[in-house]
Amino acid sequence: MARRCVGKLRLATASNFAPARSFHLTASRYDSLAAPPADGSPVASSSSTRPRASPIKALRDRREAELRSLLSLKCPSPHAVWAGYLELLQFYGASAVPREIHQGVLRKCSPSPAHLRMVAAKRRAEGGRFKDSHLYETRFREVIRNIRASGQTPSLEDYHCVLELFVAVGNHTSAMQVFGEITELGLARKSETYSLCLQALAHRLALPVWHLDRPILVDEIAGHCKRILDDMSLSNVPYTARNVDLVFRILKETMSMEAFSHLLKHAYGIDLAYPDRSPLEFWDQKEGDSSAATLQDAATPALPTRLPFSLAAFNTALDYLGRAGNVSKMIQLFEVVTNPLPSSDQSYADEDDDDFGVADPQVAPYRPPHVQPNTTTFHTLLRSLHKADHLVLARHYLLLAFELERQASIRLRKLVKFTPPAEIPAPRLAITRSLILPVFSAANDNKNTELMRWALRKTLKAIKWKRYNLSYFEGVRSKWIEAGIYQPPTLTEAEMDEEPLPLGPASSRFSTFFNPSSSRVAEDGSASASTTSPASSQPFNIDLHINLLRRDLDALVELQSRIEDVLARTVQRIKERLGRRVWKNKNIFLRDAGDRVPVSKDFWREHVKYRPQSQAGAQSAPSEQAPSETPPSHSQEGAPPHVLHTARDPQDMQAATSPSGSPAKSTSVS
Repeated sequence: MARRCVGKLRLATASNFAPARSFHLTASRYDSLAAPPADGSPVASSSSTRPRASPIKALRDRREAELRSLLSLKCPSPHAVWAGYLELLQFYGASAVPREIHQGVLRKCSPSPAHLRMVAAKRRAEGGRFKDSHLYETRFREVIRNIRASGQTPSLEDYHCVLELFVAVGNHTSAMQVFGEITELGLARKSETYSLCLQALAHRLALPVWHLDRPILVDEIAGHCKRILDDMSLSNVPYTARNVDLVFRILKETMSMEAFSHLLKHAYGIDLAYPDRSPLEFWDQKEGDSSAATLQDAATPALPTRLPFSLAAFNTALDYLGRAGNVSKMIQLFEVVTNPLPSSDQSYADEDDDDFGVADPQVAPYRPPHVQPNTTTFHTLLRSLHKADHLVLARHYLLLAFELERQASIRLRKLVKFTPPAEIPAPRLAITRSLILPVFSAANDNKNTELMRWALRKTLKAIKWKRYNLSYFEGVRSKWIEAGIYQPPTLTEAEMDEEPLPLGPASSRFSTFFNPSSSRVAEDGSASASTTSPASSQPFNIDLHINLLRRDLDALVELQSRIEDVLARTVQRIKERLGRRVWKNKNIFLRDAGDRVPVSKDFWREHVKYRPQSQAGAQSAPSEQAPSETPPSHSQEGAPPHVLHTARDPQDMQAATSPSGSPAKSTSVS
């Protein structure tokens, strides 16, 4: 078998192979282009022959063109941009890459800040954490390092691009490190630089944190905020409404009164110690400026540029002082701003001030800020007074709100008679449930029935005014439509009722009363030097006004029912507690006598007007048992809605929360 297989093997002959191809060395495509033409044209000189280019340079140019093409797109893939950048670094090196490519990669190597914020919020809602920000932070560090390695300095806009990413994810630590690097390089900081750092701090406070670590985080952020404010003062960077809003949000959490006073001084020129005078720091500065510019204008030196003390800033300052529990400063600021004193730059040359030095010193001319309060102002004020348990002040400022609302209503009714609708300003103040409720709550906390009855009377008065105004403005609306001076909108009343009445952002600890319009600054970043609140530019909308009146009226009617129920229950408990003392032959406090005296059971029945339960239920249940000579208990005798000659005693009121003063079962009274 093996021999047979070997015999069949044959060696291949030369004819069986394919014809061999001779190798021919030809010039490359670069040399072929330089070869002389074959049609007999004159040969070009050797000096015009282009030298052979390097294939590495051709590949490098192609990679650079591809990367530039990616950077020219509006939303390229961040990973594709970063991969192209790394390949280009292998050919060029960090020092040879053009600066515009570094800057383009810095802006396109990560998703947009809005996208990162949305993704991070979605991860937190799902119970996870967003960790991709560390990847992009590493990319930013490498790009900045490459720019500095090439012997160049990154621009301020480059660092702003990095800060925007840290703001989106709330990475305050990295943001402050970038701020320190900007300071180290000596770059001129702008208001936007400080704004981005403050946004990162405020965003971090809004993110969840372990409750044991929160005090440490708050202290850390408070230190960073103070560092930023000090740097702004040293660099003479003007404050903007946006920066002040962010600082207020941070200070509401940290509750640093020192930082808050510093902010009011340098941003608005208001000293909490003397709100009607310019801060002493400005006096020294003005004297220095006037001595240097005596020939120009030594009489009236210019004040430092300050932000206008708007209504939003005023409400935020009151809210901060109220949360801090500093009621005296809050009341002082309210009175000085809403009722400003005459300007301090008036001349007093006619007065005899020889005993006090110069008669007309002309020191620190100052125009104090003036703001007209609105509903949110009184809501913030009364809420803080309720928390501080200042019943007298709460009653006083509720009366002030009633008076201002009455004057505004009279002024508005006069305007609608002769003024076109487009020229009528919208009212700024209205008596709502949110103004009466803090006063009533304070009275209920202290079981002060006199103040509770007063709040009930004011609620009834407000309901009467609302009904009158509603009827009046509905008639005005009908007359305007008949006269053709007003066309009702297509928006239905049901849709208008869905719009909530703004009462201030009390739902968040970090919110303020600023809105986008109040935080808007000029294009050049400068701020107005006015210290007064700008006039309201919102025109009067009669349909909206009528819907607000209806909404307030419904809320007040509901509040009235609630006050009546709470007042009746409180009076009933007081009578039952005092009645138990009478049946135990103990003395009670009588307002007519002005002392604690013992009273008889008959005297108590006669003046408190108790009647047996059997008499009250005789009409519905004639078989009711006759009352026995027992003290008014939880099951036999109740309390009428009013006490005639009995009054509350402090010791008796403290017993209201004891087990013996627990709510009793309601019984019939005359």
